[in-house]
Amino acid sequence: MGAYTKHDTAARNSARFRELGFITIAIGADRYLKQAETLSLSLRRNMPGVPIAIVSDSETMRAYCDVLIPVDRSMPIATAQKLLLDRYSPFEETFFIDSDCIAVRDFSKELDEIRRYPITPICDRLTPIDGTDEYVDDMRAALTKVGGEVFPKFNGGVYYFKRSPEATAVFSAAREYFNDYRQYGLRAFDRGGPGDETVIALALSKLGFLDLYRDGGRLMRTPTGLKGKLNIDPILGHCSFERQGGLVHPAICHFAGPYLLMPEYRLAAASLRNGVSLAELSAVVRIQATLGAWAATVRLLIKYRIDGIRKRLFRVLAVKQGT
Repeated sequence: MGAYTKHDTAARNSARFRELGFITIAIGADRYLKQAETLSLSLRRNMPGVPIAIVSDSETMRAYCDVLIPVDRSMPIATAQKLLLDRYSPFEETFFIDSDCIAVRDFSKELDEIRRYPITPICDRLTPIDGTDEYVDDMRAALTKVGGEVFPKFNGGVYYFKRSPEATAVFSAAREYFNDYRQYGLRAFDRGGPGDETVIALALSKLGFLDLYRDGGRLMRTPTGLKGKLNIDPILGHCSFERQGGLVHPAICHFAGPYLLMPEYRLAAASLRNGVSLAELSAVVRIQATLGAWAATVRLLIKYRIDGIRKRLFRVLAVKQGT
């Protein structure tokens, strides 16, 4: 994309999305800051003209955003931080993106579609009251307790909301469910407690906000159940992969969990930092990305093994102390 074209696109986006901004969260470890840097570079490249806010405890993030927001520690430093998005956001219209995402192309058309809603994730399906969820003990009991009928299922990699009574009601209810999650039969997702998806889904159900955005695989997807190769190039504007449900071409690739360890993520990040397509990356950069991904995977496996041994030792010690 030439300089003139990029400037023209930025001006057009600035006018088209006058009240909208992107926001992400990057707190703590360097790896989270690096993820936010990569996301920011991808947004600057593919959605120029739309402001970016970053919630962070690091001043280094100021170079990658228009608004740096201090951390509100009233909620755990975990996925629960997303439950404060209505308080964090300085925008009238907010599009939240997880920091482990990469935007690969312009997604103005998809933004126009999602802006029709006062608040919405990208909905996958609605789980019926007699259904199940891995983070809910008893779906019927949980929904009955809040007065809901179905449970929206979605990936919390993105959320859109307007500054509105509807968004305020959803986030307020979600925070309430988070604080008393055991009373609702919800299970912990991380060290902070239940995941944002679980409590926001319960809040949406309670409030009857069930007409939610569906993107047909065009806006954001995680390579869950990946079949074959993930093709991505944020400079050339391409991402495609086959997964559960078929082939998708998302504008935003969400490298959640183990997918962040893929060489493809590191190569895409290197591409953005160097301003060249993947094909133009040097052999050295490619080797570094591959070895780095391999080393990160090995470190994670070792950590899991050590954590498993530690837990077993604690259990043995607890048994001995009880005898």
